[in-house]
Amino acid sequence: MPPGIDHLMINCNDYAAAISFYSWLMPQIGYSQTASFDQPAPLTGWFGAGGSIWVSESAKDGRQSFSKERVGLREIAFRAENRAQIDTLATQIEAHGGKILDAPREHDYVPGYYSVFFADPDGIKLELVHIPHGNG
Repeated sequence: MPPGIDHLMINCNDYAAAISFYSWLMPQIGYSQTASFDQPAPLTGWFGAGGSIWVSESAKDGRQSFSKERVGLREIAFRAENRAQIDTLATQIEAHGGKILDAPREHDYVPGYYSVFFADPDGIKLELVHIPHGNG
């Protein structure tokens, strides 16, 4: 089995908003299978060839807003098939409860690096990125 991350788990403040957002996003980027559990607490996940992403509600007494400067998660970057997929999804993010942080454009990280930075309903920073084969 090749090395990689098997799954990520995200705690959210508004479970219903997060489920609505990720239920729209994840199938569009290759995570088309889903599963939900109610016990011991609500948990929903999306599966694809790249592993799985899970969303659960944070403890009522532990709710905070997201900050990429705190210890812990800074951002999650998903691979896109091409630039057109990024451009298309970027036009739909805000209608589904997300927020565009940096519109689609090419960055100078590596040649051809093209991405959109956005936040989920809890403000968790996400990125959809395409890097031409052989450049990243």
